[in-house]
Amino acid sequence: MRSCNGLVCLSNESSYDICIWNPCTRQYKMLNAPNYSINNVGACLGFGFDSVGNDYKILRIVTKVTRNTWGFIINMGNFSEAQLYSANADTWKMIRTPDTIKMSFWHKLKRFCGPDISGKLYMEGEGELLPFDLRNDLFGEIVVLPFPDYVEQKRIKKSKILDFEGSVAMVYESAGDESVMSLWMLDDDGLWIKKFNLEMDLELDRTYLYLGAQHFLGLNFVFGYKFYNYTKKTTKKLPFPAHLTDVKSVAKFTQSLVSLEGFQSQE
Repeated sequence: MRSCNGLVCLSNESSYDICIWNPCTRQYKMLNAPNYSINNVGACLGFGFDSVGNDYKILRIVTKVTRNTWGFIINMGNFSEAQLYSANADTWKMIRTPDTIKMSFWHKLKRFCGPDISGKLYMEGEGELLPFDLRNDLFGEIVVLPFPDYVEQKRIKKSKILDFEGSVAMVYESAGDESVMSLWMLDDDGLWIKKFNLEMDLELDRTYLYLGAQHFLGLNFVFGYKFYNYTKKTTKKLPFPAHLTDVKSVAKFTQSLVSLEGFQSQE
């Protein structure tokens, strides 16, 4: 799902079984999400760090759903609920969701929150972002995307939520004969500013991460995962080992010796 300060958060497809893992120390901790059975919720997960409280937290948004015999969702419920896990307290607690958020936002919610950006997680719904403050355990004000899906802007979203030098950013491609990919950044006043164009020798169909030092990580549907240097305007293949043929997700990872209460040694 996400990496933070050397810890990696993993989940199963239903986002019910969750694991916090340190690959360097080979220690881990298994968590079970509260309250709901595996089959009746749609979930969004976020993982981040409260630097003031020195606490790692997992945010889980659940929306009740109805599934048919084959397990496919046939109806979305009319409420969503937020659950927050604190590593310090080793417990889950309920978090009040804003009454002003429309159900259409929750129903369109992406499976994973964006990265922890300056102590906030950002959830993406229907053309909007909803921040969550990890220090105060509170939801913030809705932020409209620069080019919402439901408005005809002739632009195609080409990225997930990115952390670009400590700011929220997204990549869009203009539609038309002369398509141009651009990075848009959210400034301190809540306005989206075009930062620069991404000119590259091989187009990325999806941009996943900004790694720092002018490098992005993205995916070309034909040629696989690529590094992209926006200063040199070049792409380079990500050298996965030959036996890794089914990559589920990618995360930016920094080695650390962080250990949480209740960690077990990996066999």
